[in-house]
Amino acid sequence: MNAKPLLLPLLFLLITLPAVSQKALPQAQRLQWWQHDRFGMFIHWGPATLTGKEISWSRVGTGKSRYDSLYRRFNPVKFNPKEWVRLAKAGGLKYVVLTAKHHDGFCLWNTQTTDYNIMSSPFGRDVCKELAEAVHEAGLQLGWYFSPGDWKDPDCRNPEAEKNKVFENRMQQQLRELLSNYGKISLLWIDYDGWPCPTNPKNVYDMAHRLQPGIILNNRLEAFNPDESHSQPGRYGDYVTPEGFVAGYGNVPWETCTNMGHQWAWRFEDKPRSAKEVVHTLLRCVGGNGNLLLNVGPDSLGQIPPLFASRLQEVGDWIKPRAEAIYGTKGGPYTPAQEYVCTQKGNRIFLHLLAGTENEVMLPALPATIKKATFLNGKPVQFSQTKAQLRLAVPARDSIATLIELTLDRPASQLAPILPFSKTGSLAYAQKATASSVVGEFLHGSGSTVDDNKATYWKLGRRSDVNFEAQYGKPLYYRTKEAKAMFDQTGWLEVDLGKPQSVGQIVLNEFQRKNNPELYSQINRFSVQYQKGNEWLTLASGQQIGDEWRQEIQPVKAQRFRLVIQESEGSVGVSEFQLFPPKNQTPN
Repeated sequence: MNAKPLLLPLLFLLITLPAVSQKALPQAQRLQWWQHDRFGMFIHWGPATLTGKEISWSRVGTGKSRYDSLYRRFNPVKFNPKEWVRLAKAGGLKYVVLTAKHHDGFCLWNTQTTDYNIMSSPFGRDVCKELAEAVHEAGLQLGWYFSPGDWKDPDCRNPEAEKNKVFENRMQQQLRELLSNYGKISLLWIDYDGWPCPTNPKNVYDMAHRLQPGIILNNRLEAFNPDESHSQPGRYGDYVTPEGFVAGYGNVPWETCTNMGHQWAWRFEDKPRSAKEVVHTLLRCVGGNGNLLLNVGPDSLGQIPPLFASRLQEVGDWIKPRAEAIYGTKGGPYTPAQEYVCTQKGNRIFLHLLAGTENEVMLPALPATIKKATFLNGKPVQFSQTKAQLRLAVPARDSIATLIELTLDRPASQLAPILPFSKTGSLAYAQKATASSVVGEFLHGSGSTVDDNKATYWKLGRRSDVNFEAQYGKPLYYRTKEAKAMFDQTGWLEVDLGKPQSVGQIVLNEFQRKNNPELYSQINRFSVQYQKGNEWLTLASGQQIGDEWRQEIQPVKAQRFRLVIQESEGSVGVSEFQLFPPKNQTPN
């Protein structure tokens, strides 16, 4: 009997068995490479590029049958994964995440679960396999974007539970293929398509860690609202994922995903954002203690368009001599301001001046002694320190961002975050804020209302009497009244001024997203109160807050103030709760 045919299956079993039986590595260990690398490339790609329209989301406008048939003529003959990876490295990007399967259900790999895949196209090559080989060869980290939802599959979220179960099994097999057949997968980027996950999130989470013990997952398995994915990791995620914006500083792991161009998939005549805008976005992420996943969409032939390729090179050329101030750093101790961000490493901090033309920069006091200050070229920076502020002489500026390195007498990690000077003078600025509930602490917690930053906002959290677990697999879109009613619609926000202060003016700002105003401005009745002894007394009241609600009041002296939402229709976002002294009176 020839033993050779038996050796290969046995060898395969011995190789794969440890990976199946291992448990997930500790989260801090799994996140270490990602928090070091800071900058990754997102790639949205598929048959939709034949139309120049958005991937998946254009399926309705294009016509479902027409969209679903695009793969029959998808033949990206100029696809060269090594060139994609070369451009990623040239741009300073350290990891690559490909849309292996988007919401439209099309699979870019040789799946055995459906014929709706790249092998059925004229191209007929396993894109995931070829990209994985190129990424691994280049020494970068590889991640798959994967949508648990599938808009083409009629079994997905089917009201008949048994049909959805059939879909769950098919979807889990797809994920098993992606995590078993392409070597080391460092990251799984799950997307949320507006409906609850078709399966219990734990099933996906556990499978991913069984097959790839070192893998990290983003936080969209549990989301019932986009703000949740922006603001809290949840039970089955390692980091939060604000999309299309950079808003603040966070101690939770986070990553902004956004475009170098102007839609996720390639579109006709699209132009990349300037190198300055791309670099500033990266620096605001890193200075905010987060990552940037920058999307580049190849065209229908498989090429990254020349303008985007040259922009990547331009960005990489700018980053290269400044790499030490970006990779392997943490944000702070200075938290981001409009004019600057700050990164740190050991006993050095790196100030990145993003705006301004002044010859002198003034910052809040730094509670450490500066032993040396230099520009990128090693030239000394003149400075002076006091207990109130730090002054730096900046005789010339870089056209994109000016880097100043400060060497301290102690590790920068020992310093607490240093907030920018207040631009409004609100008595509530940076004071302790609490709330009856929050959708997530990062960007949408109670402290978001006292940060002089309208891009962050407090949002009421989930209702405690709703069984969210029972909603998985159901077609419940987040914009519906039924979905919004799953979140608190009444509640309170409290600010503690630290000591009794005289207040004579109140300013409230409700977050409004300009492109979808109907989703916001949902507060219908509210009041502002102050605490006197054990009582809460009403100072003022109103209906919709809108972009700004401002009112002068009879001055009161108190330490604690509350905004009470008494009636709303959901999707409430309060960006600022500001309190000011009476006119012609300075703060106490």
